[in-house]
Amino acid sequence: MLGPVQIMMDGAEATLSGRKLRSIVAILAIRPREWMRRDELIEELQLSGTTDAVNALHAHIARLRKWFGANKLPADLLESSASNYRLNIDRACVDAYRFSEQVEHALALGTSARSVVAAMLEDALNMWRGDALADVADGPLVAARADQLHQLRAVAREALLDSWIGLQNYQKVIVNSKTFIAADPFNERLWELLLIALKSSGRRAEAVEAFRNLRRILDAELGIAPSDRLRATLVS
Repeated sequence: MLGPVQIMMDGAEATLSGRKLRSIVAILAIRPREWMRRDELIEELQLSGTTDAVNALHAHIARLRKWFGANKLPADLLESSASNYRLNIDRACVDAYRFSEQVEHALALGTSARSVVAAMLEDALNMWRGDALADVADGPLVAARADQLHQLRAVAREALLDSWIGLQNYQKVIVNSKTFIAADPFNERLWELLLIALKSSGRRAEAVEAFRNLRRILDAELGIAPSDRLRATLVS
């Protein structure tokens, strides 16, 4: 889920073609082992506008079951009961849950073990392969889950840089903050951590230039100026 949807079997990726089929797997994997109502699944798959949404859903489910069988996946992987469906897998099988749990565990350690926290956060962020749920139907549940994951990724990035600063690993902060900023250019906390690392490394001229770059971006895109906190970081 941390990128285009993948199904891994014995360490190898099994290609599931068809946006609707990938969407069914992703939607049910958001709530593994929990029943999802048929009408909710129809809404998520954006089938409501079809002539016969129920039959359309049944056809997609049948195709997915056939694909599971052809790839020798367990017969009970996709379960149905009356008008409900669920994916019979543990949360530990879903990368999004592994990521969330590892980040939450790392954040709970606080500043007591910075090197451990940094290693855990770096490992968690390396699970990402692109934007969350990037190639599936963008229904309400998917959109909300993707937004939640992106927010937690932003928190993890900031916490990782902060941990490296605590470890005085300024070069890692400088290199990685620039990568993170390229993906999230309006996040002032990332810029702040970059300025701190540059100044702590004796690279004040680069810190000033980074601040000017942010000021240009904010003015051009949002019509605003950097915060007082960021200005204070530069001059402190």
